[in-house]
Amino acid sequence: MSQSIHPIVVLSILGIVASLILLVTVFRVRRVGLKVLLVLIAVVTLAPAALVVLTMYPEWVDARFRSYKAFYAGIQLGMTREDVMAVQAQHYPEGGPRQRPLIMVDEAESLTFFMHAEVPDSWINCEGILLGFKDGKVASKTYSPD
Repeated sequence: MSQSIHPIVVLSILGIVASLILLVTVFRVRRVGLKVLLVLIAVVTLAPAALVVLTMYPEWVDARFRSYKAFYAGIQLGMTREDVMAVQAQHYPEGGPRQRPLIMVDEAESLTFFMHAEVPDSWINCEGILLGFKDGKVASKTYSPD
């Protein structure tokens, strides 16, 4: 089975190359007006790359993702269910700026959290943390991006 690269990734790579070429050209041009124009075009050609980066790393601009990923990082293999809930309380204190993740599955062998969108009718609602338990302790953890 072959995998193809998404066109926006190709476009972002081409934008980076074009921006580098334009910025190198800026140093060879003497007229100030043309330099400004080349820099502006270089910035515009970086837009697809910025879109790809923000899609891959939403925590750079959104505190909800930072809190949620910190919560995931705080969960360690071997923790009990109570330890996991204590980590959640640490990252999502009562009355804090972030709303606690929603517990979607709460069974003896698994515990699943979904990030709270915090905004009504938001499309951001499917970031998941899936925990597998064995003998009452976390045996596996998986982060499922949106």
